[in-house]
Amino acid sequence: MIRPKPKRILVAYSMPWTFVSTTLDYLLALKNFTDYEVKYVHVTFGARMDFDINEYDVIFQNYCARLCFDDHVSDDYQKALMDFRGLKIIAVQDDYDQTEKLRSAIRRLGFHVLLTCIQKEFWPLIYPKSDLPGLTIVQGLTGYVPERIAKRRLPVVPLAERKTWVAYRGRDIGARYGRLGFEKFEIGRRMIEICAARGVPYDIAMDDASRIYGDAWFEFLGSSRTVLGSESGSNVFDFDGSLEEELRAFTAAHGRRPTYQEFKHILDPMEAPFNVGQISPRIFESATMMTPMILFRGSYSNAIEADIHYIPLEKDFSNADAVLSRLNDLEYLQGFADRAYERLVRSGDFGYRSLARLLQDAIEQQYPIRIVPKQAAVPSQTVLRRTSLYRRTKRLARRSALAETPTDLPLGPAEFEKRQTEAAKQRLRERLLLRVVPAKLQPTARKVGWLLLHPKQGFVVVSRKRIRTFASKKRQPLAEK
Repeated sequence: MIRPKPKRILVAYSMPWTFVSTTLDYLLALKNFTDYEVKYVHVTFGARMDFDINEYDVIFQNYCARLCFDDHVSDDYQKALMDFRGLKIIAVQDDYDQTEKLRSAIRRLGFHVLLTCIQKEFWPLIYPKSDLPGLTIVQGLTGYVPERIAKRRLPVVPLAERKTWVAYRGRDIGARYGRLGFEKFEIGRRMIEICAARGVPYDIAMDDASRIYGDAWFEFLGSSRTVLGSESGSNVFDFDGSLEEELRAFTAAHGRRPTYQEFKHILDPMEAPFNVGQISPRIFESATMMTPMILFRGSYSNAIEADIHYIPLEKDFSNADAVLSRLNDLEYLQGFADRAYERLVRSGDFGYRSLARLLQDAIEQQYPIRIVPKQAAVPSQTVLRRTSLYRRTKRLARRSALAETPTDLPLGPAEFEKRQTEAAKQRLRERLLLRVVPAKLQPTARKVGWLLLHPKQGFVVVSRKRIRTFASKKRQPLAEK
């Protein structure tokens, strides 16, 4: 028996997040490192699918299109996804946000494969089989080695020439993400005090204005003798959103967000069952730039080890003086940089090519056993109705700012802002139209956006000038909004 092979992959994503280099690299992994035909479609903030997604064999929904948030992933995409006859894969990273809502969406939309960063021993607690029967779970990482940077071979500045001895960028994310979230801020706050008191040159900041993106981030890493870090993720799983409600109530009552210490008595019992700290993309980026790392002790997805790949910093900062005393020992520091580079970069085990292999293995294994080719090739009645409407209004459908068709590459925030601005203008035109359209035609006018149904000419675009002309000639009383 010949097993069916998938060829066309559609990657669903959210345009506003492609400015983050890690997200963009993640999106491009399948295109860069497999032989599949890969296309991309934006699916958030009211996006409308202006094509038949059943033309594809597999849909891979990226983690930046988050189902745990209301009104984020568009209803139109979700309806199309429910009619999709191929293999459905979803990547999730922030599993701890509104976990029950996420599980419900995975079940409702019929995903076959879940790619998560959560360690296998915690799957029964977070994704129980009783809630998600038949779901195949695969473990990945939050990010991988940025091969596009490694290939460009950015110049590596010798450690002796790096004027900043300790560098870091973080931010205060409050109480929501528990101990791991607190540590991202605390390591920077305390090391500012310690470095300043001992005269150690540092560049540490935790405010949003100081955050660095793109190539400037790699230049920042490459100019620093060491970089601070901690584990990524959270052990606080807000399954039903009750923690979020308590946080909002505190903020409303006090006019500010609660601190980690103020909510510690609530967070500790929630964190107790879990230990899901992850290696973050920053670890890979630092290794790529040959920058030694000073990290809080942790498991880091079992990818690196203390005293071998990084300099361990105790969480009570009891060894901070000992750590800082070695920063002028360049041979000592170079050993950590070399070993981290060998383990994470040169080995090839943690590049985006390995993510592509992970996804390809899941696709090649699951597609033949999940998908019946003859059924997958037959559009559903919903798709036929949608396609028929698109065919009849093909010229006019392209005028909708939120109508999405697949692209060869992911689009960015600038295109997103442009489309949202045009959509706002279209909504204004629709409101103007409905004020002058006779009441009996308003339901149809609303259904097709700001298009007027004409008995002979079909769907006709009504401009502002024609609206004014129509109102002045017909003297129609203004309909209520």
